[in-house]
Amino acid sequence: MKKVFYRPANGWVGDVIPFYDQGEYKLYYLHDERVGGEYGNHTSWNLVATGNGLDFEDYGEVVPNGSETESDRNAYTGSVIRDKEGLYHLFYTGHNPNSAFCKDGKPLQVVLRATGTDGIHWTKDREFQLYGDEVIYEAFDWRDPFVFFNQEKQEYWMLVTTREMNSSEKRGGCIALLTSDDLLSWEFREPFYSPDKYITMECPDYFQMGEWHYLVYSTFSEKFVTHYKKSKTIDGLYTSPVLDTFDGRGFYAAKTASDGEKRYAFGWVPSKKGSNDYGDWEWAGTLVVHEVYQNERGELLVRMPSSIYGHFNRNEPIILQEADNCLKQGDRLQLSSPDGLAYSVLNPLPSQVMLEASFTDWQHVKDFGIAVRTDQKLDNGYFIKFDPFHNRITFDMWPRREAGFFQWQIAGDKPQMIELERPLNFAAYSRIRIQLILEEDILCLYVNDEVAMTTRIYNFKDGHFGFFANEGAVNVEDIRMKTATDR
Repeated sequence: MKKVFYRPANGWVGDVIPFYDQGEYKLYYLHDERVGGEYGNHTSWNLVATGNGLDFEDYGEVVPNGSETESDRNAYTGSVIRDKEGLYHLFYTGHNPNSAFCKDGKPLQVVLRATGTDGIHWTKDREFQLYGDEVIYEAFDWRDPFVFFNQEKQEYWMLVTTREMNSSEKRGGCIALLTSDDLLSWEFREPFYSPDKYITMECPDYFQMGEWHYLVYSTFSEKFVTHYKKSKTIDGLYTSPVLDTFDGRGFYAAKTASDGEKRYAFGWVPSKKGSNDYGDWEWAGTLVVHEVYQNERGELLVRMPSSIYGHFNRNEPIILQEADNCLKQGDRLQLSSPDGLAYSVLNPLPSQVMLEASFTDWQHVKDFGIAVRTDQKLDNGYFIKFDPFHNRITFDMWPRREAGFFQWQIAGDKPQMIELERPLNFAAYSRIRIQLILEEDILCLYVNDEVAMTTRIYNFKDGHFGFFANEGAVNVEDIRMKTATDR
């Protein structure tokens, strides 16, 4: 089976560093083999290249991590840039927890550099070491350099994840700014962005699209998520739209790249401990790609890449089933129950599939949605719920934990998986269209080509799909189940 979500056979995908170069996206990523059972331990930079986000050429390791006596024992996130002479520069983070690389018992982080002529083969610059200045910025959180050429200022800029000196332990996270004329000597400037609300802001990314400038970063202190801000000038005030995220908890450390026409966000869906839905989220996982585009207000929306949509090129036959509180009207279903649950269960699902459907006439229903990998009675499975009253999309499963001895030991007090909740302004739509990819233990949902929600699904490996409505009525139209001819 050809997969649409990439993961190397011998490890996991950590932070992705995308760089569009000569007709393809070079996707450098932190390759994590979870050495000794630890995350982010002895990570190297590996490379896969793609022209469409679906077909990948794997180059393996391109920047090895250093030894126990070198500052890049762990090679962490950074960026790649090609200068005017055609030389490639790779800036990355070095980290070593051994005492020789610690200060006051805490490991330092350092920005390092490598160069090359093709973007594949690299030579480390052993002389280049850039630490936090400990005047404006501290030295312990000093990582994820993002380097680009500022056309307006005609100089190179480097954005770095860090914290301001002598700041609050829980806040103080900022994006540092450094400038250079030659990519070798760097001058420290005041912070590019400093909201005083996070411990730190990881994996910064900047780009301009049309008249808008965008800053992208990921956080873990208020929630694990990738944010973006927008501004009319590169050094102006960066503000948040109402929906300032690309996805939820299941899509982290996203950075973007563009071919000049389309822009994509490359992140990873984390695994869960024990490959179990009830396990804790882990660091690193599987590559997920969203297409990012603007609306008329300069807000960034996400949709499925066209190459991935085209992968699912075979329509499977669906027989619409009538049931209690469910009527078949031509090629659509009408679910209706004024005081309870109405549902219809349809086809069994293969391990890789895309589902499409549209919901209409939902204005007088409490909530509604789609069930996947469920049984015939919706007693077990995964449930995506559309909740107009709270303007949100939620992800749920049943049972919500391993059931205990007593009937009530079922986590019935958990309304859904809170960290996956996604906002949706229902009043703006008369039709809600969904596209849902299931691939083994990954679920990726797109709604109206604007909102995405990604997560892991381990415990139920097969089952049916169906639709439900709670206390009211909804119509379900344009129902399609698609597979790939090469599966």
